[in-house]
Amino acid sequence: MSSETTSTSPPSDHPDPAAGTGPGRVRQGGMLIGGLVVIAVLLVFPHLLPSGYWVDLAIQVLIWGALASAWNIAAGYAGGLSLGHAAFLGVGAYTSTLLFLEFDISPWLGLFAGAGLAALLGLVLGAITFRLRGPFFVLATLAFGFVVHILAVNLREITRGAAGLVVPFDGGWENMLFASLEAYWYLGLGLVGLVVGVTLWLERVRFGYYLVAIREDEDAARSVGVRVVRWKLVAAALSAALTAVAGTVYAQFVQYIDPDSTTQFELSVQIALVAIVGGMGTAWGPMLGAVIVIPLGEILRAQLGGGPSLMVYGLLLVVIVVLAPRGALPWLQATGRRLARRRGAR
Repeated sequence: MSSETTSTSPPSDHPDPAAGTGPGRVRQGGMLIGGLVVIAVLLVFPHLLPSGYWVDLAIQVLIWGALASAWNIAAGYAGGLSLGHAAFLGVGAYTSTLLFLEFDISPWLGLFAGAGLAALLGLVLGAITFRLRGPFFVLATLAFGFVVHILAVNLREITRGAAGLVVPFDGGWENMLFASLEAYWYLGLGLVGLVVGVTLWLERVRFGYYLVAIREDEDAARSVGVRVVRWKLVAAALSAALTAVAGTVYAQFVQYIDPDSTTQFELSVQIALVAIVGGMGTAWGPMLGAVIVIPLGEILRAQLGGGPSLMVYGLLLVVIVVLAPRGALPWLQATGRRLARRRGAR
């Protein structure tokens, strides 16, 4: 039996006896209070917004943040930069919607079917492409995304092609369809909690350490016994499954899907962009990226119209990436540490 090790070992399971006293205890208490305040604000947040437009926008932020967080598992932690992830979004959306329309199966069950199918596709894609590296891997994922999009357009007997599928409104939790935007906000919070929770779990288990080792130096990780292909496949399947879950939530929220709104190449780019702007390889970076990117795009579109808004949007994103090449969250953390050191030096 072979064992897998990396140069980085996980934290000890034995707590520090002094952790519960003094400054450490004060910090823990402050974090607990801060966490409770954040939860309270999130629960009432839709009621604090001035109109339904802003609630709708906030829900989009949650969905895009979840999509970027799911992508981040494969790209930010395992190092597999994918430009075909919209395919898994489409798989989740189409699977749950077709099961709902054709067989009256609840989207809550269709969600699992879509996640399972996406995970299987992620495994197949990984088995084919994980021998490739760098731009060759990126191009392979890009080709996969285009193939899924073409299938969604041309399999009209199943997907209705460009005409798309309308989700008939039959309100209720059992159908994941709601009359109020506030209910979708709470559904989005649950989705974010699931994906970010999985990411936080990754940062605390050996599997996550293996992924980081693979990302930093695949050959070195293999040389110390890490089964590189196995763990990259697991990461790909997990990322694809969570992306499909977000696809189901998206379909139930907009209540209409077509190939362009679920499998288009631009969606894959935006998923990656949100994570990159926020900070790849961090648990909360993709959520911060969604908070920056999604409202920015919507506000510019509303103020400037289609063409000019895209130009300004692109320029602003370039400025953000230049100022914070590792992402907004790492930049904020580094800035906070610098300010703390300056205060301590006085």
